[in-house]
Amino acid sequence: MKSLNVWFHIGFWVVYTAIFTIVQAGYKGEYQEALVFELINLPVRLLVVYFNYFVLLPKLLLQGRITKYFLYTVITLIIAGFVQRFVNYYALDMLYPSIPDSGIWLPYKFLQASIIIASPLIFIIGISIVWKVAQLQKRTKSLENEKLQSELKYLKSQINPHFLFNTLNNIYGLSLENSKKTSGLILKLSDFLSFSLYESNQKLIPLEKEIALMNDFIALEKSRFEDRVNVVLKLPKNEAQDISIPPLILVPFVENAFKHGLKNETEMATIKIHLSVSEKILNFRVTNSKPLDSGVTGKNKGLGLANIQKRLDIIYGKNYSLNIDEQPDVYTIHLQINTA
Repeated sequence: MKSLNVWFHIGFWVVYTAIFTIVQAGYKGEYQEALVFELINLPVRLLVVYFNYFVLLPKLLLQGRITKYFLYTVITLIIAGFVQRFVNYYALDMLYPSIPDSGIWLPYKFLQASIIIASPLIFIIGISIVWKVAQLQKRTKSLENEKLQSELKYLKSQINPHFLFNTLNNIYGLSLENSKKTSGLILKLSDFLSFSLYESNQKLIPLEKEIALMNDFIALEKSRFEDRVNVVLKLPKNEAQDISIPPLILVPFVENAFKHGLKNETEMATIKIHLSVSEKILNFRVTNSKPLDSGVTGKNKGLGLANIQKRLDIIYGKNYSLNIDEQPDVYTIHLQINTA
């Protein structure tokens, strides 16, 4: 990057000198004389430009001290204009004594010299500011991505313990009853831990793996609640093969349905789960019956759903929709994701 920067500056001064030589020679056609004139003036221009580039730009302009930057720049240009005028007057008088000069103290000559020096300064400083702004934007975007990834990891770290906490409570309840189902549930739990360790850290997983995890969870919950819950499950078959989604995106919705659909329920609870895929659009609908005294409202939907929605916002932005429909006796979520 530094070598490219050096070559850019060298190339700029070569082109700049060539252009001004051609312009200067356009008056009389004396290209050699014009080239000598430009080379004589080049050191003063270099000093002004790189004093501004290495001193005034980083210490004043980029630090927000704009007024001081422009004040010092103008003072530098005025001094440089005087210096260049003296150099032109005496150097050209020695090299080309036959060329008449209208006088050293003419004000417009100093102004002309300052303006000519300002032209490369404006160009190089302008390019430098544009480049630094582009680098700053790139850095800002990189930091935003790092922040998003950190937030995603944080949200996942909340989801997994929350999910496992509920599962351990289930196993604990059965262990108090000395249920034969306890060992099977512990095996299911080990599967969940395996998923959490080796799959959930991936950015995307095949939809089939999320479906398999969801089936395991449903089997675990049905084993616990036995005849208290009726699960109606409709899942895609071949359509799911080419779809990938973030891990643990769908399962928490099913967990939420079991948790709140069976809370305070004394009769048969019903949970309907419908997942379909059409042209890379994933539709997921979970409906659970809700006891009138469940205490579940749209404002109290739990840590799991809140975190899932944050994850969806970060990952998909506007490419998803999540609708929650709450009725007195039924609670429905409808998630639609454009996975293309």
